[in-house]
Amino acid sequence: MFTDSTDIQSGRQAFDRGALVACSGLLHGVQSPDGDVVPCDRLGPGLIEESTGDGVLRVWWSAAGFSSVLDSTDCLPLGRDARLVVVHHFDKSGQIKLSRQRILGGVGFRDNWTIELRPPNVVRVIRWDGQAWTFRKNPIFSRLTTTAWVTPPEDDDAEALAAAELALFR
Repeated sequence: MFTDSTDIQSGRQAFDRGALVACSGLLHGVQSPDGDVVPCDRLGPGLIEESTGDGVLRVWWSAAGFSSVLDSTDCLPLGRDARLVVVHHFDKSGQIKLSRQRILGGVGFRDNWTIELRPPNVVRVIRWDGQAWTFRKNPIFSRLTTTAWVTPPEDDDAEALAAAELALFR
């Protein structure tokens, strides 16, 4: 999560793993792994994968689908409570037919999520660190059903379910 602290010695903003960022206004674009420069407006929000003490960040760009290494001065934080939810709709052959992403704030999420909507009525929820949950959607009642959980569910389970419901019903 993002902390509003600043490194006193360097004057740089501190970025934590999992924080969301955007390109700063001074940056035209970011070089992709194949050498092309992708304009900032085509990158989507960035997710901090790694941060070093000297202000170097490895950022995964959600819309562009690649990681790059940038100086922290080239990134703007999107806020302490900003979270990314990416939704992929799969067709019957397993190919992604539609993707959308949304930056959410103030909903109480601690993590960023990828939601995979798969036929027939399977919802796969993947937290940005790789932990995953699978739910089934009841097509008649438009509700998600869960496997046997202890009542009440753990916080991570509840957040995964909330992310899936948000992706489905909003």
